Amino acid sequence: ENAQRTFSVSVLSLMPPDASNRQLVTQLPTAVGVTLRGSRAQIDGLHAADVGTLLLDLRDGKKTEIDLEAPMFDIPTGLTVEQIIPPTIKMRWDDVITRAIPVQVPHTGEPAAGLSLKAIKVEPMEVEARGPRLLIEVMQFARTEPFDLTGLGEGSTRRPIPLDRPPNLVTYKLEGVSAVAEVARKLVRKPIGRLKVEVIGLTRATTNPPTVTVVVTGNPDDISGLSPESIVPRVEPKAAGLDLGKPGSANLPVLVEVARAKVEIEPASVVVKW
Repeated sequence: ENAQRTFSVSVLSLMPPDASNRQLVTQLPTAVGVTLRGSRAQIDGLHAADVGTLLLDLRDGKKTEIDLEAPMFDIPTGLTVEQIIPPTIKMRWDDVITRAIPVQVPHTGEPAAGLSLKAIKVEPMEVEARGPRLLIEVMQFARTEPFDLTGLGEGSTRRPIPLDRPPNLVTYKLEGVSAVAEVARKLVRKPIGRLKVEVIGLTRATTNPPTVTVVVTGNPDDISGLSPESIVPRVEPKAAGLDLGKPGSANLPVLVEVARAKVEIEPASVVVKW
């Protein structure tokens, strides 16, 4: 009495050497199904290991399709192959390239009270990625594990940070990078108000508009004591090299300096008339 049975046959693939710069970008099956027909006694006594392994020689890096046929399997005498699933294995290859990818360091947690993250610097700033062209060319960055800022004090903190696993078929030259978190006191923004613009060196000169709005940003300790009386917006016609011997006018930048702080002036320039 004849019978048939389907066996799972392992697939072993021989790939091109690294020097060939060719890489398979489709997923090959790890096993295929082979349906065998023969006497019931022979079929019942057969094990998957008796059917052997399907060997695919892909070392030339060029095959895009392989039709699976009975002679490719080690079938015991007296049995015939009824069906192979899948009957065909299709493949896609791509060139292997190397490219420097920017490293991105995310962060989690918050520094100590009153402090904030100023910046995270990473060394090296790029990592070499190797893989199929279609993947490497669209990669925007290589991410690391998050830098935990929880409870960090003021100053710089350096830590080794592992890189996240790259996409499938891609490898990184490095396993991790060195990251430095710079933590500083939280900056505050303080509006000073509208202040009169002083014209240096010309007592009778006027400006249009006559006042500007000044906003100062800096550490709380540096700007908490600032008052409208301590800040004097000014223009300097003489320093601009203007001919002041006869009546005239010019558009000049408004100058304001505040130690250890950023100053915003609106408008940034005024028309000086003398």
